[in-house]
Amino acid sequence: MSEMSRELMLSVVRSVYDDRDPVPDGLVTRMQAAAREAADDLGFSLEVELMTLLERSSELVGTRSDAATRAVYTLRFVHGQVDLLLRVAPEGERSRIDGWVVPPEPITVRVVHDDGSTFAAIISDTGRFEIPDVPLGLVRLRLEPHDDRAPFVTPSFEI
Repeated sequence: MSEMSRELMLSVVRSVYDDRDPVPDGLVTRMQAAAREAADDLGFSLEVELMTLLERSSELVGTRSDAATRAVYTLRFVHGQVDLLLRVAPEGERSRIDGWVVPPEPITVRVVHDDGSTFAAIISDTGRFEIPDVPLGLVRLRLEPHDDRAPFVTPSFEI
């Protein structure tokens, strides 16, 4: 018996799945409807675009921290010409988010928490904003420009 090439073996596996466990009829349509409904529940329009995570780094926590304090970290997202830098500082069961948007422009920033709560701030003339007292968990930031552009959001991240 000769060895099967990788491509031949994968095609056999693919055909077995196609024959034995095909994608149910209408699954793609139902999943698109579910995603659309979830976006509507969060107040997102279908025109919302995602920012791209460019980098993530951790910093050392201050010398006065205790074992319960998590590390401070930074995240950087980009969308078109908009660059977003975040400093996330967990403090016990809450967290503080400081952010900078380049170039500075009138934008409302909303933290959308996975528990359904939202927190908002308006970017200052220098491009800076702060959102203190955000509960720990999965969040995403929704940036709403004050002009006619569609809002854009970050991918979810955990604080």
